[in-house]
Amino acid sequence: MVEQELKEIWRNSSQMENIKFDLSRLLMELHKKAANLDKVIRKRDMREIGASVFGIILFGYFAYELPFWVSKVGCSLSIGWFVYIVYKFRNNRKTKLQLDLTLPFKVQLERQQKNIKQEAHFLNSVFYWYVLPPFIANLIIIFGAGDPSLYDWNPRLDLLPITLESKITMICFLALFSGFVVWLNKRAVKKTLNPIIDEINRIQEQLDNEE
Repeated sequence: MVEQELKEIWRNSSQMENIKFDLSRLLMELHKKAANLDKVIRKRDMREIGASVFGIILFGYFAYELPFWVSKVGCSLSIGWFVYIVYKFRNNRKTKLQLDLTLPFKVQLERQQKNIKQEAHFLNSVFYWYVLPPFIANLIIIFGAGDPSLYDWNPRLDLLPITLESKITMICFLALFSGFVVWLNKRAVKKTLNPIIDEINRIQEQLDNEE
């Protein structure tokens, strides 16, 4: 009887060690995925912030160069949006929790889950803070543009549409591009972020079952 009990204890302890090893391996793989994802996000943030700085300079020039006051207002709104974008991306990075491998498994998982969910919400909401504001500003710029000859203005770059047809064409292009940006970000959430969240949930369930 004692021998059989010892065998059972040994078998159960071996199973527990295997479970702990599997969980440790899964957590390491998860950390690797999270680290790779963080590199991609960091590069994206730098790219967006750099583009926003360039946009501030470009639309500052447009606001100075254009003779149309309504278009100047649109340029000013665009500059304000670019400033907000810099803040938005920097704040999104700052509010994420730092990963610490010395913490218990559960705490590590909770931190990773919180960061991934925050990033998913960040991308899912791009329509409201990344797409709609500049689209409205561009509408103001486009419809605010008039006939340059009436203002005795010779544009160095012929970028603004003057006729109604050309304005509608540009707006349609901007609308299609904006829709593509929204779709691209939602696709990234569905294909990249949601699977990682599901994986974290599975590991958390395993930890709960182990207890």
